[in-house]
Amino acid sequence: MKFFSPTLAFALKFIVYFTVLMGAFEASRGSAVERFLVIDCVLTPTTGLIRAIAPAERVTLVDRTITSPGSKLRVTRGCEGIEIFLLLVAAVLAYPCSWKARAQALGAGFVLAYALSVARLVALHFILRYAPAAWEALHGLVLPLAPLIVVTLYFLHWSASLPAPACVPPRPHAS
Repeated sequence: MKFFSPTLAFALKFIVYFTVLMGAFEASRGSAVERFLVIDCVLTPTTGLIRAIAPAERVTLVDRTITSPGSKLRVTRGCEGIEIFLLLVAAVLAYPCSWKARAQALGAGFVLAYALSVARLVALHFILRYAPAAWEALHGLVLPLAPLIVVTLYFLHWSASLPAPACVPPRPHAS
């Protein structure tokens, strides 16, 4: 008797992996690991990119706040884009395929998720600075959702490009 379809098995694995990864990230709150991931890997390069794009902004990073003379973008937990990485890792690990395929998916997926996270924060800085009336709609819905959709489409494209997972055909019932 088969209890789980491949889709249900994927969904359950995905939920378990994401829960474990998110729990580990939550446990890192305030630690050197969190500071490295958020400050060093995301916010410092974001600040540098804003400086490269618009040196006149005189943007600096103070803790988790990207500041300029005309704005202060406080990047709170969940706004730095780490969850997109965790969702991607959980989905790729849950998908039935080889470890080589998983490594390739994570390599390209990390680059994509990273670029989207940094671009989102750069966009938020300029929106806050130059179009504050658009802040609520863009910060609250469009800019958090867009990277998630793009990474989801990446995962769907990647998983569709792999050979179909081998499924065990159901056994005929004895009469």
